[in-house]
Amino acid sequence: MIYDISIIIMLALFLLSFVVFIRWILKKIFGFNIHNLSCIRVAFISLLSGVLIVGLGYQLRTSAQKRIDEQNESKVALESKKKTKAKSESKAASESKKRAKAKSESKVELESKVELESKKRARAKSESKAALESKKRARAKSESKAASESKKRTKAKSESKVELESKKRARAKSESKAASESKKRAKAKSESKVELESKKRARAKSESKAASESKKRARAKSKSEVSSAKKKKKQHSDTYQNIETIFNMHTIKYLSNRRIFKKGSAVALRDFKVIDFGADKMKQYHVLIAPKNASKTYFLLVFGDNIYKGRITYSSKITVLGSLNGKSRVNDSQINSGIAQRYLGKRDILVLIDRIQVKN
Repeated sequence: MIYDISIIIMLALFLLSFVVFIRWILKKIFGFNIHNLSCIRVAFISLLSGVLIVGLGYQLRTSAQKRIDEQNESKVALESKKKTKAKSESKAASESKKRAKAKSESKVELESKVELESKKRARAKSESKAALESKKRARAKSESKAASESKKRTKAKSESKVELESKKRARAKSESKAASESKKRAKAKSESKVELESKKRARAKSESKAASESKKRARAKSKSEVSSAKKKKKQHSDTYQNIETIFNMHTIKYLSNRRIFKKGSAVALRDFKVIDFGADKMKQYHVLIAPKNASKTYFLLVFGDNIYKGRITYSSKITVLGSLNGKSRVNDSQINSGIAQRYLGKRDILVLIDRIQVKN
């Protein structure tokens, strides 16, 4: 039906346009104008003629053509329905595919996130384990070092104690030997003196008793003075304690000044060897000395002619009575006085000298 109406309308429009075109040609080219024929009338006539022609043609169709037209229309309708269904199905399939892709992508993202988190946790656990193991190893190393150091210290202390005891014993033996020898010498001297006196008395019988008494009094005075001087020297030296019995010569340079001042008053440095020495412009000696058993523990002596005027060599042995005056380092003034450059900056301990004795 719609097909038929469309054909009729097309034919009517074609006739209308044909009539208008004929009228324009007649007017423009040939100058012939039809006054009584208007556009509306022409259009109406053309529509009626078209309707009539199409109606006649439509009525004159056979039943077979009508069936073919109906079949074509039904086919067109079925095809349009199929196309719409196919479009809707394709849209639904594309949407389902998109949804499936989105789901798969979201699943993949979730799985990747889970894997990353698991990897991060595994890394954090491994790093924490490694840190704990490194801390344990460091603690074990520090403990082993502390244990080894404590063992070394105990060994050094025991060795120093053994050395000190052996030195004390050797000194006691040497002192006892010296005392016995001095006694023997004193006895021999007294015996020789007695013999001389007896001889002198026998010879001096002819002399006057007054001269003999005056001589005896002079001798008694001299002996008393010598004995008193010896007693004073012994008492003076006994008031000073041996520094090696008070301090450990290997570790004294690491002690604090407070401990050195506290225990280092009235000490005796006996038979220390000369490491190096020099003299400055003020005629003062700068002498580095060290004990026999600790040659790298230095003591610095600074003194003038009022304390000692003799000669000092590298083979000299020095005994000092005095007090410790704290820790220091070898500075430029000692180097300028003549001490070797290699001792610059070395740790030393200052000594205030009461009395000094040098054995060359």
